[in-house]
Amino acid sequence: MDRPWKWVLLLAVVASPWLVGLSFPFLYDDIGMLSENAFLENPANLGKVLAGRTLSDPHVVNGRRPAVLASYFFDRALHGLEPAGWRLTSLSLHLGCVALLMLLLWRLTGRGFFPAAAGVLFGLHPVLSEAVHAPGFRADVLCLFFVLLFLHGFPGPRSRPAIFRIGGVACLALALLSKETAVVAPVLLAFLMVLFPAAFPMERREKAGWVAISLGISAGFFALWAVLPADMQAAGGSWNGESLRFPEAWFSAPSLWTRTLRLLLVPWPLNVTPGFEPVASAGSLRFALGLGWLALCGWGAWRMRRAGPEISLGLLWMLVFFLPVSNLWPLLHPAADRYLYPVAPGFSIMVAWVFAHQSRVGRGAGLAAVAAIYALLLVLRLGQWESAGKLWTSAYFQNPKSATAATWLGLLREEAGDADGAREFYRAAVEANPQAAAAWVNWGILEGKAENWAEAERLLRRAVELHPEGAAGWQNLATCLDRQGRKPEASEAAARAAALQAPYGSAKP
Repeated sequence: MDRPWKWVLLLAVVASPWLVGLSFPFLYDDIGMLSENAFLENPANLGKVLAGRTLSDPHVVNGRRPAVLASYFFDRALHGLEPAGWRLTSLSLHLGCVALLMLLLWRLTGRGFFPAAAGVLFGLHPVLSEAVHAPGFRADVLCLFFVLLFLHGFPGPRSRPAIFRIGGVACLALALLSKETAVVAPVLLAFLMVLFPAAFPMERREKAGWVAISLGISAGFFALWAVLPADMQAAGGSWNGESLRFPEAWFSAPSLWTRTLRLLLVPWPLNVTPGFEPVASAGSLRFALGLGWLALCGWGAWRMRRAGPEISLGLLWMLVFFLPVSNLWPLLHPAADRYLYPVAPGFSIMVAWVFAHQSRVGRGAGLAAVAAIYALLLVLRLGQWESAGKLWTSAYFQNPKSATAATWLGLLREEAGDADGAREFYRAAVEANPQAAAAWVNWGILEGKAENWAEAERLLRRAVELHPEGAAGWQNLATCLDRQGRKPEASEAAARAAALQAPYGSAKP
């Protein structure tokens, strides 16, 4: 890694499989969050973002993440609604993460092959496909990009100007303004200082001071999020039928760790709406097995801290970034492929260390073989994003209990003029998840189009009962009541819808 052309070549190798899906259409959350988001249509709203005014506005999608919104305004101004441009931005950020990870490992160890191997393995890992390919999920990529810049602010000689460390702290703030995951970044910095003391030739008191400052910033952001009016993930609002509730959220965390390890080791099949069965009690075998894996990884990190600090770093990196997605604080969706984006570098570090300790021929052949497998799986996974039909058919095939996939397939059948097929998918959605308000709404709209007003009213009333804070249910109920000549009731429902209407777009269905 002592020649610039080697860096360029490695990044080109990493980038090549991702080019397959650049021109694919916007799908899933990209539709409501990007292409149909009225907030992004007005360039003047960028001022609100930069001033931090979206932080307290629950109607702005990604309002808590102004750094992400700013990147969306950049894409909107530069590329309009051409998906390829938006994906090129996300890919550039991903390549930036790869380069920063390699550079960080090089600064920590002084080695050449090890950082390069970790960068290639991370850059091509198929589990990253959702976060990198879909601009609506860019928050994970942007957050890790700034976290890596934050970590780069501290290694180096004591004589290094303080501006670099101050800049690192500023990048931590930008990471926190990208996604809440960054709250754990100071913990990772502390581990780096312990595992690689030669790279941080500062006095112990100075190291502790910078870690304390970083922890204070993270704690301050968390306190701010807690008092802001918008709900933080599943902590508030009506239950969506997917998020984990206490105490099953805590019992499920070890099992989610097992799932994380499995997907990092064998990244197939991947699914935009994966299923996860909650763990109901501490007496569950899944709880015990997950706890065992957590304990084993923690023990391994401790035992290898001197003999193999790179292995310790990899394990601790995964554990640290698993914490925000462990559902100890319940998430709207308990499991998602994109949650693994900041976790994956840790796994890549461990695999790279194993390769680095093989013969020159063996390590090169091993890295090439794994990279080729990753690239093939990545291309196959990206191919599923070619159209809405392919994406949701694949998602439903892998997880027939996915109400989201069934709802999208119902919408697709409805667009194709197959009302009976759409009705069956909506019925399947509410059977899989009776709390899926979007499925009830879309089913009600379908019955309304067929002028089955009594059935439409029943379905829409169920939707507003499950999700009273959703404007779509009330608005369509108002239309249904109006068509039945029940003007006072229709006016009341319309008023509820107007009070709840988010003017800036949403994720749908």
